[in-house]
Amino acid sequence: MIAEKPVRVTLRSTEVQRNFRAVVNRAGSGHEHIIVERDGLPVIVMLSVAEYTQLMRERERRVERLKQFEEIARQIGEEVERRGLSEEQIFSLLEETRQEVYDERYGRPQS
Repeated sequence: MIAEKPVRVTLRSTEVQRNFRAVVNRAGSGHEHIIVERDGLPVIVMLSVAEYTQLMRERERRVERLKQFEEIARQIGEEVERRGLSEEQIFSLLEETRQEVYDERYGRPQS
C-alpha cells in the first residue's frame, strides 16, 4: 500500500509517446497519477497496478453495498404496502425514530 498521496501530473499525449518508458515508470512507482491530454482534453489516466487493484476492490464493495441497500429498500417497501401506510405516516415514523436516536445519543434537549 502506498503511504503518501500520489501527485497528479498532466502530460500531452505527444510527450507520453516520446517518453513512454519513463512515463510508465513514473506511473508505476505509485507516486504520480499521469493524466494524458489530447488536444487539451484529458483522455486517460495512468496509475500503478496496485492503485488500480485497490480502486476496483473499492468499486466492487460499493456495488455490493448498493445491492444490499436496494434489497433492504425493497423489503421496506413490501412492509409498507403490507401495513397500508401512507407516505405521510412513513415520514412521521421516520421523524419520530430520528428524534429517538438523537435523544439516545445526545440526551434530551432542554426546553
